[in-house]
Order: sequence, then C-alpha cells, then structure tokens
Amino acid sequence: MTKLVKVLLIILCIIVIAVLAVVAYFCIVISQAGETVSLNLAKLNSYNSQVKIYDKNNSELSTTSITGNNTINLEELPYYVPQAFISIEDKQFYNHHGLNYGRIIKAGLKNLLSGYAKEGASTITQQLIKNTHLNNEKTLTRKIQEAYLATKLEKKYSKNEILETYLNVIYFGNSAYGIENASLVYFGHPAKELTLDESAILAGLIKSPKTYSPLLNPEKCLERRNLVLKNMLDDEVITLDEYNNAIEKSIVVTNNSYNNNFNKIILDEAMSILNLSETDISTMGFKIYTYIDSNLQNSIKNNMQTYKNINDALLIVDNNTNGVICYIGNSELKRQVGSTIKPILCYAPAFEYNKLSPITPICDEKISFGDYTPHNVNDKYLGWVSTRTALAKSLNVPAIKALEYNGIEKSKNFASKLGLDFDKSDNHLALALGASANGESLQIMTNAYSCFARNGTYDNLHFIEKIETNSGNVIYKAKQNFQQVMKADTAYLLNDILKDSINYGTAKRLSTINIPMSAKTGTVGTSYDNTNTDAWCISYNPKYTIGAWYGNITGEKSNNLKSNQNGGTIATNLNKLAWETLLKSYDANIDFEKPKSVEKLAIDALSLQNQKVELASENTPQKYIVYDYFSKPNAPKNTSSNFNKITEPVLKLSVENDKLMLTWEGLEYLNYKLFAKTNSKEQEIYSTEGENKTFTYETDIPTINTEFYLVTTFKFNNEIETKSNIEKYYISQNTDIKNNTKSIIKHWFR
Repeated sequence: MTKLVKVLLIILCIIVIAVLAVVAYFCIVISQAGETVSLNLAKLNSYNSQVKIYDKNNSELSTTSITGNNTINLEELPYYVPQAFISIEDKQFYNHHGLNYGRIIKAGLKNLLSGYAKEGASTITQQLIKNTHLNNEKTLTRKIQEAYLATKLEKKYSKNEILETYLNVIYFGNSAYGIENASLVYFGHPAKELTLDESAILAGLIKSPKTYSPLLNPEKCLERRNLVLKNMLDDEVITLDEYNNAIEKSIVVTNNSYNNNFNKIILDEAMSILNLSETDISTMGFKIYTYIDSNLQNSIKNNMQTYKNINDALLIVDNNTNGVICYIGNSELKRQVGSTIKPILCYAPAFEYNKLSPITPICDEKISFGDYTPHNVNDKYLGWVSTRTALAKSLNVPAIKALEYNGIEKSKNFASKLGLDFDKSDNHLALALGASANGESLQIMTNAYSCFARNGTYDNLHFIEKIETNSGNVIYKAKQNFQQVMKADTAYLLNDILKDSINYGTAKRLSTINIPMSAKTGTVGTSYDNTNTDAWCISYNPKYTIGAWYGNITGEKSNNLKSNQNGGTIATNLNKLAWETLLKSYDANIDFEKPKSVEKLAIDALSLQNQKVELASENTPQKYIVYDYFSKPNAPKNTSSNFNKITEPVLKLSVENDKLMLTWEGLEYLNYKLFAKTNSKEQEIYSTEGENKTFTYETDIPTINTEFYLVTTFKFNNEIETKSNIEKYYISQNTDIKNNTKSIIKHWFR
C-alpha cells in the first residue's frame, strides 16, 4: 500500500467519522426537539401580544404590538402580492412539507465553499416558526428545532393558512409588522390596494428591512424590488408587460413612513438594553417607562407651525439624564445638516488642539482651495474678523479655513467622539458646510450639542427610564454613563461664542428667551434656485438641549422650502416655541460654569487690527481694550507696546496753486498740533483730534523762511508726545526784479 493511498484512507476515515458525528448530533437534537420545544398554535397569534409604553408621569403613551392588530385575509390581497413573497423567499412553497431539501443542500455547499454562512435556506414555514417560537440565534441547534417545528406545523395548517399567518407576522422595518401595517406605513393605503411594484418592494424588504429600506437606502431598495419582479417574471406569475410597467415606476412612499417611528425607537432601545429580538420584546408583555413629558409634548405639537408637504421634527433632551422628554416627528432621518456642523467639525477641534481662540483673526475673503471655491451667503465677505464673529454670523470661508487648519481627519475623529458618522468619501473641505455623503439625523446632532452643554461629556440619548415585566418586576433602570470626550474649556469657549449667535447672529429670534442660552442654525439650499431643502436650529443651556428641523423629504422641487424659510426663521421659531412652552413648567435659568482652565484677558485692539493677538499694556486706553476668553494653554504671552511710545509721524510739504499744502497720515488714537517757526518764534497754527485718514492743512505761501512740524500725543495720555520731522520753506529774491517773482526751494530733511 502506497503512502498516498494511506493518506487518502486516513482522510476518508476522518470524513466518515465527521459525517457520523454530525448525523448522530442531528439525531440527538431531533430526538430531543420534542422535549425542548413544542409547536404552540397559540403562539402563531402572539403577534397581537402588547407592550405598553408610558410617559414620565406613568401615563400610558401607547400600546403597541407586532401588528397592532392590523391583519388581513389572504383572499383580500391581489393575486400578485403573495406571489411576490413566494417568488423571492420560497419558490417551492406549495410543493414541500416545511423543508426544501434541495435548497438546503445547495445552500450548504455554497456556505462550505465560501467558508462561512453566506446563504440561508429557510422556507416561509421556517420563517414563521422562527418569528413566533424561537429566537434569532444562528446556531445549528436552533435551525434543527426550527426544521422540526416547521414539519409539525405543516401537518396542522394548510399552505394558505401558513402563508396568511406569515404575511401578518413578518417584519417590514420602520416598526411595521404584518403586510397590512407595512402597506399603511410605507404607501398610505391598505394592503388590498397594493400595486405590483409596491408588493415587490415589500417582498424585497424581508431579507433585510434596514438594508433594503425605501427610506434609508432607496437605491438598494430599487435593485431588490427589480430582482423580485424578475423572479416573478421567470416564475410566470406576471406578464412581460406587467414586468416592464412595474420596473419603470419610481419609489414613492408616504410621509407617514417617516413619522411612524416612535414605537420603533422605543422597541429598538429595549432590544439593545435587554439583548432580545424585537419579536421577543413585542410578545413578552413588557411595560416600558420613558422620560417623555406628554403634556409638554402635546402642548408644543398643538401650537407648532406646520407647512404643507414639509416635514418637521423636534427633540428636547434633559442634559442631566440625557433622556428625551419631547419627541415630535421623526428625528432619525439622515439629512444634510448645513452650518450646524461648523461648531462640531471646525471650531471645537480648533479650540481643542489650540489652533484658534475666540478672538483669533480670520480673513473672510473670496478664495479658492484648489478646485474648490466656496461662497458666503449673497457672495458678501467681511475681511478680517474674529473667530467669534465668524461663527456667530456663520460665515462660510472662515469655517473652511478652520477645518483646513485642523486637518480633515483630525476634525472627523473629534466629531466622531460626539456620535457623528462619516462615509469614506467624506474627505473634502466642503464638509465644513455640512456637505457629507449621508448627512446626519436630528437625534445625533442634538445629542452632540448636549455634549457642549455638559462641559464636554458624552453619552447616548435615552428614551427609556425603566422596564418592568407584566407582573411589575423592574428588570432595567437607566444609569448615566457620561464620558469626557473634549476639554471642558473647549466646550465653554464654544458655548460662549454661540451665545453671540443669539445676540447678533443667525439665531437672534431666540433673544427674547430671557435665560442664558447658546444656539446654532443651519440651512441647506439648492444648486438650481434660491429655495432650501432643510432648515435647522439647535439651542441649549446647561439644563436642556432643543433640536428643531424642517425639510423636504420627497425630493420634489415643488415641496422645497422658500428662500425665507431657513434655519434662522422657521427652525428658530419652532425652537423658540419649545423654549417658551418648556419654561412654563421647568426652571432653566442657569448659566454655563466657567472652568478653571479658562481665563478672561484684556487684549489690545490696535494689535488685532494688525492681525496680532497681544495682551493690553498698562498704557492701553480702555477704548482700545477688548476682552475675551482663552484656554490657559492657548492664552497670548506677548504684551502690546502700541501705547508705550508714539511712532514719529511724517509731515510732507508741497505747493499747489500758489498755496502751501502740509499733509500727514493720521491715526484715530492720537492728537496732532501743527507748529510754524519763523525767526526763532514758534506758533501753533492748527490742532485736531486724530482719525484714520490723511490730514491736509492749507495756508498762504509764507513771505519769510518758515519751518513746520507736528507734535503728536496720545488722546488718552498727553504726557507722552512725539515730534515729527521738520519741513522748511526757504525764500530767495530772483534777479529778475522787473517780474518781482520768487523761486521756491523745497528742502526735505529730518
């Protein structure tokens, strides 16, 4: 026997032993399946089990279930609706007895070749069992139990009964269980009115409701829908004309799709907390208590301004618990955020890494960064401004410069600590203006700003305060887990600047709310006209953070916001209403506490005019002192010498039209006295307070030799003075006595 034959025999023995072991395992699990799990026909109706959701005052907010009791009979559906699910999920549904052995073998081979569980082989019957009897564990034992119960179910129920129950149980995403709910949520009409293309969309969602969501991933949804339609055509359940008409349809979902998500958010958070599936959460009869103040929420909702075909959302966060006390609309939608990104991505990192201070001068100018030429609103530029002014007025060019100073990756890493997520393609300077691939949700943005309110500490938003079993046992109680993600001085500097956004910036409509508060607005315009697609305003103080948003989610140009509907108008107005309503019941009159790492310093304004940040000296007049906050490690070290001495002014003499002209360049903080000296006699001939302009003194031409000079003093300290150069005017008699003319000799010297 050759060595090769021996090796092959050993391998064969190993394979036989492995196969026998697997078979033995299967036999053991199957023999025990009847003891560990059993078919419970009552569980097939468990999708109507209820989970109760309460507000902060223990008043019931809603009662939800997997289907919300919205079910439909199979015969009420158009013929193509169930066929869509059969074509994409289980082509042999009417031919097998719960298991599709051919599909199991095919999937097993593919998974073996790929090295991981790439493809499943569950029939519709198995999916129904999994959703009503088992958990979502991806184990071999669970799959065998699923197969065992599926075969048992096929003996008890007819195919149509199984299919009908399946359609009433299966999850379609966006908190929609069952096809009736899904049709109402996504398309705004009952399932019996589903069109062919809508049916294909819903059938396509089953594999992964998030991946193929028409709300979150419309392109992938379209691809999946067309695959379902192609399968239906291949299965000859629709005609070629029906197929061609259906694939030409665009995806159109109802606005209700975007608003039907409060229960989903609660269930998602409960799933994460308890590590259970949504089916388990929905069928175990839990009582979920939230932070929601329903009285506050209803009052705002009843008084807020709504606009036709424009969606809205509002979020109020209690910064002490990071619990959401008010939730209106859908705060999970990812949208372009406009200028609300600037504090997070541009300026906070610049303060964190000591690149800028609030008073640092930045030139607001028309400039190109390679091929990218950004523009301010109305294409107006202010020249040299402070960082404070640039952010308060939401100037675009300085924000881009700040991002460039920091470095894009460094800024993104900072923003990621506050919960923001970036696509691989988000590596350009337009990020400073909110131009990211996927955008962000109001929920994420509001939470990021609440981090500033808490001196730089971050935690995820919470909706749930506690969870009880149906019998009243508390199985979860919320705990805060705040993490310091930035320096406290970074947060304080941002907070102080964003107060100015209310004082004289884009959020000035909030100035009537008479409590300490910071805010930032954002507007997303279109490239083709002066309309807008999104309007944002996020405001906060140490107690609460409020995020408000309006936007066109349909993509239809006719539904865009008008040019005057922007972050500083409608979004700020909604934010204002929320504060006014909140303050009727809550005390929020508290200011941000300045950390010890921040100091307020006197800065020389004259140095700032020359783009230098220097400390004011003891001689600096009060008029030329500005105060601002600094992180101590980034505070200026140099003291200005501007007012320690006066730079000698330059006097110039000329003759024009038989007049003597004396000129000099004036400065606003100086006083000037002009003297004339003749025959050793000095006389003041003119005096003036300085201005930033060219001064001209005109006089008759002297008849004798005369010297002119300036004496300059500070306006605020006349003890310090400086004398200018001397300009002399010499006169000599011309030999031409007849014409009695004079020659003028100008001699310039110091």
